[in-house]
Amino acid sequence: MSKCLLCSKEWKNQFSIKSLFFEEQKTIVCPSCFQKFERIEGSRCIGCGRESKESYCEECRQWHEIYPEYSFHHEALFKYNEAMHEWFKKYKFLGDYRLRFTFSKEIESYFKEQKEWLAVPLPLSNGRMESRGFNQVTGFLQAGHVDYSELLVKSQDTTPQSEKNRQARLAQKQTFTITDEAKLKIEGRKILLVDDVYTTGRTIFHAYEAIKLGNPECVKTFSLAR
Repeated sequence: MSKCLLCSKEWKNQFSIKSLFFEEQKTIVCPSCFQKFERIEGSRCIGCGRESKESYCEECRQWHEIYPEYSFHHEALFKYNEAMHEWFKKYKFLGDYRLRFTFSKEIESYFKEQKEWLAVPLPLSNGRMESRGFNQVTGFLQAGHVDYSELLVKSQDTTPQSEKNRQARLAQKQTFTITDEAKLKIEGRKILLVDDVYTTGRTIFHAYEAIKLGNPECVKTFSLAR
């Protein structure tokens, strides 16, 4: 029997012999809880990944006025519904690091199709990393066996996005930088910026501003939830 890390109920889990030697087998949530996560399906905005009948939503058209040189393309796997909100609360804010394996199959499947792209996770500031103990983005990338390069630096602490309204998020100042060494790794490469949640796009575009200083061939973005 396994105990779900989300609802704490026990359920009968079918393990392979191989799985008995890996941590994943201890951390999978029950089928009932997993069914509450909603995949983003059907027509979606090319720019931000939200479900939309338009190629680019009004929000992305506004961003394009600010970044006319950027070829907008963001993909996300899941909607940020109530189940996803609770998952992030337990994983990211309450610090249950075991939950990084919840979407490992989905993450691994997506990144297998991105072999030409260099995955670059968005970082935490030193202060936030010290208080939380882990980066939630690199956590689920590792669980999905994804190779990545930590090329961005977050220079200062900011108020968590979850504590800000939309206006405050959009007004957030740039906090990302890259080193000269990182620029050498970025130049001429296809860069895939990875974050946990896409809300307004402000954070991911600040990351883009920093990455473009390294002269990448092109940039696109990905988040677990939208």
